[in-house]
Amino acid sequence: MTETEIQELETKTGCQLPAVYRELLLNYPQRLTDLANTLGIEELELLYHSRESLVRVNGEQPEYFRSIFPPHCFFIGENGCGDLYAIDTQTTAGAVYMGGPHWGEYPEDAEGKPLPYDDSLQEYIEFVVHVYEEAIQYESELDDTTVYRPPGMLTECFSIALGLLMMPILLLLMLGSLLLTGPFVLLMRLWDKVRPSQG
Repeated sequence: MTETEIQELETKTGCQLPAVYRELLLNYPQRLTDLANTLGIEELELLYHSRESLVRVNGEQPEYFRSIFPPHCFFIGENGCGDLYAIDTQTTAGAVYMGGPHWGEYPEDAEGKPLPYDDSLQEYIEFVVHVYEEAIQYESELDDTTVYRPPGMLTECFSIALGLLMMPILLLLMLGSLLLTGPFVLLMRLWDKVRPSQG
C-alpha cells in the first residue's frame, strides 16, 4: 500500500493509524505475501493489507464493531468464524485485540475488560504466519500423491490372483472328469451287452 492509499484509508475510516501499523502497510512482509500465493488467495484474512478490504471491514456494521472494541481500535483482520482482530491505535507497539460474537472466549482481566490477544503487532504477525503455515502443512498432507492402499486391498488383489490361477486347474479338472466319464459310460454299456442274462 502507498502513503496516499494509507491517507485515504485514514480519511474513510476516521482513524489515525499508529506508525508501527503504517510501516506494516507500506512494507507488507514478503513472507505473508508468499503464504497467500501458496494458498492461492489475494490476501490473508487474518491480516488484510489492501485498502478495499480494510475500508470494508472497518466500514460495515460500525455499531456492531464498536460494541466489541473501543472507538480507538482499527480492524485489521478476521478469521472467518466471526472473530475479529483489531489494533489499538493508541499504543506504539500496536497491541492486537480479539473479539466477536463468542462471548466469554476472549482474553479479559478480572474486571471483564479486554486484554490484548498479542502485546505487539510483531507478535500478531508471527501468530498469523504460524496459522497459515499450519494450514499449508495440513493441505499438503491431504494432497499427498503417495498412493495409500488400505489393508483390505492386499487381500482383494490376492483373491483375484488366486482366482486367475485356479481357472486353468478347474478347467483341467472338468476336462479330466469328461475324459474319465466317457470311457466309464462305454464300459458300462459294453458290460450290459456281454454280461450273462439272469433267469
